[in-house]
Amino acid sequence: MSYYTLFRQRLAASVPTSTTDWNIRYLYLEIVFASVLGGIVSFHSAFAIRLGASQDLVAWLSAAPALIAAIGSIPSARFFAHRRRRKLWLFGSLLLVRAGYGVAGLMPLLFPANAAFWFVLWIVALNLPSIFFTNGFNALLGELVPEQRRAFVFSRRSIIYSIGVVLVTALAGVWLDHVPFPENYRIMYAFGFVVALGSQYYLHRLTVPDQDAPLPSKQAVTATTEHVTLSPAMRRMLFNTALYQFGLTLPGALFNILYINTLKVSDGWIGLNSSAASAGVIVGYLVWERMLRRHTFVWGQQRASLLTWIFPFVLSLSSNLNVIMLANFAVNLMHPGFDLSSFNVLLKLSRPEHRTTYISWYNTVVNGSNFLGPIVGAWLAGYVGIPAVLMLSAMLRLSGGILFNVKRVEVPVEPVPAH
Repeated sequence: MSYYTLFRQRLAASVPTSTTDWNIRYLYLEIVFASVLGGIVSFHSAFAIRLGASQDLVAWLSAAPALIAAIGSIPSARFFAHRRRRKLWLFGSLLLVRAGYGVAGLMPLLFPANAAFWFVLWIVALNLPSIFFTNGFNALLGELVPEQRRAFVFSRRSIIYSIGVVLVTALAGVWLDHVPFPENYRIMYAFGFVVALGSQYYLHRLTVPDQDAPLPSKQAVTATTEHVTLSPAMRRMLFNTALYQFGLTLPGALFNILYINTLKVSDGWIGLNSSAASAGVIVGYLVWERMLRRHTFVWGQQRASLLTWIFPFVLSLSSNLNVIMLANFAVNLMHPGFDLSSFNVLLKLSRPEHRTTYISWYNTVVNGSNFLGPIVGAWLAGYVGIPAVLMLSAMLRLSGGILFNVKRVEVPVEPVPAH
């Protein structure tokens, strides 16, 4: 057999043969383009700080989007509950958010006075259309990807995304260091939006099934949503997640403040540190996806949540940039195990017809913690200092991890079909 014939056979074998396979391929392709903008927006707080943002303003940059998401999560779920065709709403709202990021670098030009305030306000406002995308898309992923393939597909999407972020953050850091401020950020944000259009293209190629016939009225939708009750396992899931997530986000506004104002690092180092974090995510997904083939998602949730205290603990004690970067890599080996496990546990806890509602409850709890964490962390830092807040974050993360092991989230066991 010639090499040409073998190549053609392998190429033919790689062509998707079903709607599900095509959807999965499009999900892989779109995340490549999305990762570019994802790497760029990781510089939001650095841009705000260099524009002169105070510690409290940076905290609101982290917290206010979470507050909007928490308030809007359940209403957006009700909105999508009676939308038969979701595609335009989902991907149209995402395009609006991405277009907003594309012009974010213009804030110093449009508002020379208080540019930091207007930049933060703009980024926060972009989370209003974002809430229409987040819940709906997470529920849609549960429909497009069969349960037996979810762990693999979700981990591969995250790996692809993280590879893109590694490359983009490293290169963006070099770009920001060598091009005058603020033109460097202006061009970078615009570039991110243009590339993200590739993601929009492949998202629109997804075959999205219509939902069941929409409910006849808003009152019926509200009634249906209210009759969806929380199972004991879901209550434990929400309670444990709230404490654990609060520990994760408590120092969220303080990292770049510590790096820039105390350690005096450059944008180039911030980019390398972000790349180290994303590299940890890549390795983490590769490792956890294989381990979760042999263990349950509950097992993964319990193990991964016990070790994320490492990073804030190390950062509170060390100012060595190499040690910080290594600890950032290490903690991001753990995050994929928790995220991958928790999302799949959440899908298993909810029936398909209630999935959007369950996800909205979960996102409300997560975003509530994401809102309170940075605000409380910035407030505490003004009294006890950033290192003490980092140590408190480590203790809360460890406490949350212990809760996942003590107050275990039991998922329903599906009966094995008779042969």
